[in-house]
Amino acid sequence: MFQRVPTGIPELDDVIEGGLPKAGLFLVAGTPGSGKTAFSAKFLYEGILKGDKGIYVSFAEGRDAFFSETARSGLDFAKADEAGLFLYMDLLTVKNEGIPAVTQAIVDAVLDFKATRLVIDSFSAMAQAVPQLIEARSILHTILGKVIRQAECTTLLISEVPVGTSRLGLGIEEFVADGVLKFTQKEIDGRVIRNLVIYKLRGTKIGRREHLFTLDGGFRMLSPFDSSHSNNGHTYPVIKNTASHSSTGIKGLDTILGGGLKRGSHILLEVGEDVSSSSLMSFLTPIISNTVKSGDQVICLPVNGMYPEELPNTVDLGGATVLQPFDMFWKTAKKLRKPDNRLLSIIGFDALEARYAKDLPAMQGLIIETIAKVRNAGDIILSIARPFSNTLRELASASDVHLRLVQNDGVLCLLGVKPRTDYYGVSFPNNGSHGQMELVQVS
Repeated sequence: MFQRVPTGIPELDDVIEGGLPKAGLFLVAGTPGSGKTAFSAKFLYEGILKGDKGIYVSFAEGRDAFFSETARSGLDFAKADEAGLFLYMDLLTVKNEGIPAVTQAIVDAVLDFKATRLVIDSFSAMAQAVPQLIEARSILHTILGKVIRQAECTTLLISEVPVGTSRLGLGIEEFVADGVLKFTQKEIDGRVIRNLVIYKLRGTKIGRREHLFTLDGGFRMLSPFDSSHSNNGHTYPVIKNTASHSSTGIKGLDTILGGGLKRGSHILLEVGEDVSSSSLMSFLTPIISNTVKSGDQVICLPVNGMYPEELPNTVDLGGATVLQPFDMFWKTAKKLRKPDNRLLSIIGFDALEARYAKDLPAMQGLIIETIAKVRNAGDIILSIARPFSNTLRELASASDVHLRLVQNDGVLCLLGVKPRTDYYGVSFPNNGSHGQMELVQVS
C-alpha cells in the first residue's frame, strides 16, 4: 500500500486513491500552454500549505516571472520563500558543460533543504544541453530516479510534447517515470478546451483517465455530473429579477445572457444526444426554481424522459393531433397569467415530434405562432430540442438566443451559439446540495 501525496486538486485525488504515490517520479507532459506549469505549481503549493518544503527548478523562466504568474492564481510563493518553505532555482542560463554540476546541485538542494516535493521545468530544456540521449537517460535513472527516491521527495518532471506529435518529450521519460500525466488541448465547436489524461500511475487503480480542466483563476478540474447529487431547487437562493430580465438562478448564465432571460424573447436550448434527462433536469431546476420563487409562473410541454411531477404546470401530450396539446397549453397559460407576473414557457420539441410525427408541417407552423404570441405578451419561451430534431432549424432561426448543452468527459458543458460564447463547464457546488450552480469557463 503506497503512501499518498495529495496534489491539491480534490477532483483528481478522488480518482487516484488520494494522491500521487509518495517519493515517485512523475512525468507531466504536454504542448506549450496546456497547463503543465499551473498544475505543477498547484502541487508544490499544496505541500507548502501543509508545512512541507518544496523546490521549483526552472530552465524556462526567471524567479520574478514565476512569482508574478502564480500569484495571479492565489499562490503566494514569495511568502512561502520568506517562510523558508520554498526554494526557486533559476537555471535558465545553463550551458552544456554545466549539466553534471547542475544535476548534482539539484540533488544537493533536495537533501540540504529537506524538500519533500520537487518540480523540474523542464526536462526537455535540460536534456537539450546533453550531447547524447543516453546521458539524458542516465540522469533520469541514476540521479533523478534513485537519489530523489532515497530522499523521499515526490518529483514532477515537466516535459514538452512537440506540437503535432504523439511522442512524450524525448521518448525516454515515460519509461522511467512512475506515472505519466499528459495535458492536451483540443478544439470543439471552434473553442479550445483542455484535458488531463492519466496514462499510467504506479500502484494505483485509476477511476477515470480523462478529465476536463480550466486555468481560469488557477488550475481547477471539473467533476462529472452525478444525478444522485441533483438538487430539487429548494435550497437554491433567489436572484432578483430586473425590469427587463428574469434571472436564470445561475449568476454566470445571467452574465452570459446580458442580465438573464430577456422578457419577450425566445431561447433555444439544444441538448446533445449524450445528455441524459436527469442532467437536463438538473440544469433546468435553478431556472424553474428562481422563476417560481420570484412570483412568476412556469408552464411546460414536457421533454422526453421527464415525468409530470418533475415539472410544474405540465401539459398532457394526449390528443389525436398536435393542435390539442397546444390548445391546452394556451388555456393553461391564460389561467396562470396575472397582471403582476410573467410566464416562462418550457417546450420540449423532442417529445412533441415523437408523439406527433405525422403532424410536423402543422407543428412547424405552430412554432412560429407560439413564439410570436409569447413575445407579444412580454413573456419568455424556452424551447428544448435535440440535434436530430426536425424542427431545430426553424427553432434556431426564430430564436433570440441559441444555447447548446453537451457532455465532455462526463462533465455537463454549455456554450452559446447565438450569441457566440466561450465553452463553460457546469459545476454543482457541494455535490449539488447547496448554493448556486456555477458556470466555469474552460475555453
